[in-house]
Amino acid sequence: MNAAQQHMLDLYRAAQHGEPAPPAPGTGDVEAYRSFRTWRAFQAVVDGRVAARRARRAAVFRFLLPAALLRPAAVRPSAVRPSPVRDAGRRVPDACGRPAEC
Repeated sequence: MNAAQQHMLDLYRAAQHGEPAPPAPGTGDVEAYRSFRTWRAFQAVVDGRVAARRARRAAVFRFLLPAALLRPAAVRPSAVRPSPVRDAGRRVPDACGRPAEC
């Protein structure tokens, strides 16, 4: 007897005894999967696997990406703003990017 046949038999018995119908098979599968996934994520945090995974991922990216992409934005040459002293004759953008008089 498969699950569908057992469910039909349970429905018949419930109807004969005036009881509420049992839930269909597979009704709580999604909730069970989500709770198991949440429990596994919690266990990973408690065991420290999340931090280890982040460290491994950072090491791989350090190896794969060029050093120029890993430097902070303040050090990159493109992020350096022009000096008003050096470029006294030109208009220099302010902090919002609008042109400002020197």
